[in-house]
Amino acid sequence: MADQAHVLLRDVTLRDGLQNESVFVPTKIKRILVDRIIACGFRSLEVTSFVRKDRVPALRDADELAQSLPVYPGVEYRALVPNRRGMQRFLAGKTETAVLFLSASPLHNQANVQRTTEESLAEIISLIRLAEENGRRAAGAIATAFVCPYAGVVPYSRLERIAEALAESGVKEMSLADTSGQATPDLVYERCVSLKKQFPMLELSLHLHDAKGYGLRNMLAGIEAGVCTFDVAQGGLGGCPFVPDAPGNLSSRSVLECLAERGIATDLDYKNVCQLEEYVLRIMKRRNE
Repeated sequence: MADQAHVLLRDVTLRDGLQNESVFVPTKIKRILVDRIIACGFRSLEVTSFVRKDRVPALRDADELAQSLPVYPGVEYRALVPNRRGMQRFLAGKTETAVLFLSASPLHNQANVQRTTEESLAEIISLIRLAEENGRRAAGAIATAFVCPYAGVVPYSRLERIAEALAESGVKEMSLADTSGQATPDLVYERCVSLKKQFPMLELSLHLHDAKGYGLRNMLAGIEAGVCTFDVAQGGLGGCPFVPDAPGNLSSRSVLECLAERGIATDLDYKNVCQLEEYVLRIMKRRNE
């Protein structure tokens, strides 16, 4: 294990955790969850996605939620922004960071946003400038950065092309997503090492799913490669609506236990996280009954 003694965990429960659910969690409950997530020690939260309401109905209250987020010093709210219309909605709310995403896999990008990867990348570059002109931050995110659910392992050259364009645009952060949960530790390690070497100006983070039981091992491979930031969701909820049988996110509780066994610290309160996970799962169970 690399000599990292501390990592940052970002909570994505309200966005990725809920986006694939068939039930709608009311905005008032989401605001309660924001307070409880922050009380656990999380300082970066991905709270929603400004996508079409008919495509992701579980997040149809994105505008209302973004307008009503509580202000906590030192807490960053992030939201996914797929296109120019989404950016307009983002700028009208209180989220500080626009996560501009595309898929490294052309097939998945077409299924996800009905565009080619090159079309998405060209628009993202213009949206980065728009966010900065309005005093907001922008971060890049690459879906299917390892394996495409439709076409298998994605060529590294596709990641390289996207990372190069993002770096040239001035973006400082880039997330790599194992969208289908099919990556292996070796693949995660190799790609993270290569990208960090080629693009040292980009701060990498990992968004991992767990279809084959590799989730935690992939996280440890990322740490070994020098990655410091990882996305988690309460109760392991989540998954992409446009991936067949999409697996959930890494559970915050499981991640904390895995890190503690290896002497790696976070800023989170384990007891509070366990209580929060139980609370979230009770909410989802009641709403599914």
